[in-house]
Amino acid sequence: MPMITVLVNLKESVSPEEYERWVVESYAPAVRRLPSVADWQNHSVSGLLGSDAAPPYRYVVTVEIADLEQLGRDMAGEESQSLSSELHGFAEVTQLMSERFV
Repeated sequence: MPMITVLVNLKESVSPEEYERWVVESYAPAVRRLPSVADWQNHSVSGLLGSDAAPPYRYVVTVEIADLEQLGRDMAGEESQSLSSELHGFAEVTQLMSERFV
């Protein structure tokens, strides 16, 4: 099953509380309703294993995709476009596409 991993860092003007409230109230419910999404999870990064260094990302989001063609249609929708714009107002994101091979 295809997976999208999203690495998230908040913009300097955005507090974690503000972003997390938006995710819980707006983003998560909308994404979980998409027919193309089998599973969606947002994780807060608490540190680097075995290191006191600051982690390079604040959040990691995982999205299991049930249907890539449907994902394209879902992402073209008005609600998805609006949420994507809001997300980019909160954060800098890197989106990685992957497929499990083992």
